[in-house]
Amino acid sequence: MANIQRVEGGDAAFGLAQTDVALAAYRSEGPFAADGPHPKLRMVIALYPEAFTVVARADIGIRDFEDLRDKRVGIGTSGVGYNFTRDIILESYGWTTSGPERVLEFAPAEQNQALCSNKVDAIIFEAGHPNGLTQEATTDCRARLVRVAGQPIDRLLATHPYYIASIIPGGMYAGNPGEIPTIGTRAVLVSSSDRPDELVYAMVKAVFDNFAVLRQLHPALSTLEIREMVPSGLAVPIHPGALNYYREVGLMH
Repeated sequence: MANIQRVEGGDAAFGLAQTDVALAAYRSEGPFAADGPHPKLRMVIALYPEAFTVVARADIGIRDFEDLRDKRVGIGTSGVGYNFTRDIILESYGWTTSGPERVLEFAPAEQNQALCSNKVDAIIFEAGHPNGLTQEATTDCRARLVRVAGQPIDRLLATHPYYIASIIPGGMYAGNPGEIPTIGTRAVLVSSSDRPDELVYAMVKAVFDNFAVLRQLHPALSTLEIREMVPSGLAVPIHPGALNYYREVGLMH
């Protein structure tokens, strides 16, 4: 959320955000309602999918998201993007953060420690996979990934096009041999309409010209496909500089 505010305020030329958070900022919804709309926000590149991830202690018997009711759940600190996603998902189940569980805030780096030391029964975050946080939890305290699927999620996917069905592959993490269905967003690179077309064009061209190198920078980037990196399905406009590049190389008409 701070990334979007920095971009809009001119403190940063570009920023990373989740698709749902970017749209909320553009429309002045959710945590951005008090700020008013961010009409200058522009999409530049769609990056890796981020899966809404729930990891639970193996001895608690939590297998599905609904099993979190009455459990101790560790969440991110205020202001992180996935808390916005979490609240939308809780609403789809008819829950709030004060309802189904006892919620405790932890910085991302503290979540695994809280899980393994039995301060919480489960932790929630959003990330590209594979990632170190999930790897540590499943290795250090034999945690299990939790399914986030069913009718509430199906309804959410049908009514919110910026959410995508996601699968955390089986065998990616120790002790989790089966596929885990969940819901997710995409990480997107955003900018402002105040940024010159030439600058944004140069950024997009540099990324795409070095696509093979980009895929090697992090495991979450390794499955990227060029055509999936063109922003789509959102009401947030694409920056004209990015549009110029996509049209030039035949990725858009």
